[in-house]
Amino acid sequence: MVNSPIIFGIIGKKIYLTLLLALILTLHSILKQLIPQGNNISLINSLGGAILEMISIFIPYIFKFKGNSKTQTKKCTKVLFKDYFIFSLLIILIISLNKLIYYLKIQAYSLNSLDIGISIQMICYILLSLIILKSKYYIHHIISVILFCIFSVIIDVIFQNFQVITLDSFLLILPDLVVDLSCCYQKYMIDKKYHSYWNILFFYGLIYFIIDLIEFIIDIIKEPYDNAIFKTIRTGETKYIILNFFLEAIANDYLKKLITLLILYYFSLNHVLVSHVLNYTLSFIILIAFNYDKNKNYLFFLIPAVFQIISLLFFLEILEFNFCNLNKNTKRNIMLREENEMSLRNSNLSDIEIDKDLIIRIPKDTDIVELHDFEKIDDNNKN
Repeated sequence: MVNSPIIFGIIGKKIYLTLLLALILTLHSILKQLIPQGNNISLINSLGGAILEMISIFIPYIFKFKGNSKTQTKKCTKVLFKDYFIFSLLIILIISLNKLIYYLKIQAYSLNSLDIGISIQMICYILLSLIILKSKYYIHHIISVILFCIFSVIIDVIFQNFQVITLDSFLLILPDLVVDLSCCYQKYMIDKKYHSYWNILFFYGLIYFIIDLIEFIIDIIKEPYDNAIFKTIRTGETKYIILNFFLEAIANDYLKKLITLLILYYFSLNHVLVSHVLNYTLSFIILIAFNYDKNKNYLFFLIPAVFQIISLLFFLEILEFNFCNLNKNTKRNIMLREENEMSLRNSNLSDIEIDKDLIIRIPKDTDIVELHDFEKIDDNNKN
């Protein structure tokens, strides 16, 4: 196994979270297409998701979860206010950009729904983590990113996705880039400022609840009886409206944000990309299966898709290149070097017990001459 060109790196016990998020994203996208149009009340769904996010603040107290947050017992301070104020501004900016795109009626194919969009997101994560999180990237990371981008382009060529890209598509990526910045800042809040992900989720819901509630009141005042909400309730089917609520409020809003925060807590920003890549791959397979005779030629995308996932696993150091010293600076080898240095350092130390509660550690010296040797030398000199 040691001589193998590819070996396993560090696989965290919570890696199933990435698979769970991928499953939720895939189920949401598939079931959403099965619901007839005219049964979606987006404002009510968003309000429901925001309420779920806010009441999540009580979950760690009910189930007595323990975390490493140093801010759970602290009162509001200037530092805490500053952290959540910046976080609030990022969320408001995301909402504002999405509202602006909606009111400008920009209709285009979003880059975020293409494989090349994931590559842009990956590069954005790397640049942001270099600036905000002071992360370090090495040669094996660069090789993996290049391979990932190449296979992403190949997949988009197979599906002829570049033909649907317009100038408006690049405008639609703006809120997605701010979302990437927000995720990076959340990781910063968790790792550097020790904020609880439950608190972050609560503020997420609080901001969305305030904005959605204001929008809801304005709609009611402008059109008390003939607004979009009441129209959908009157004309839509109750079962589809409820199913839409579950898909949007619970799956797409609440569970998606909660699991993303858990992945940020246990892993890194780029582990979220595993979920999105798996989601796209599964969605394409299911889409081809629904109309196999028409789309069976697109199954060739599975070849670059497999290599795309493998290159991502190398980037996340779940797999490692075991040749040309490419895995020298992986987390596993860095940890092994640190353990070796600590063991060597400890081997050169010895303990002297002064009393029960006081032990002094001093360096070992193999060249120390014992006292009785000096006494023998003195006796010989006298004789």
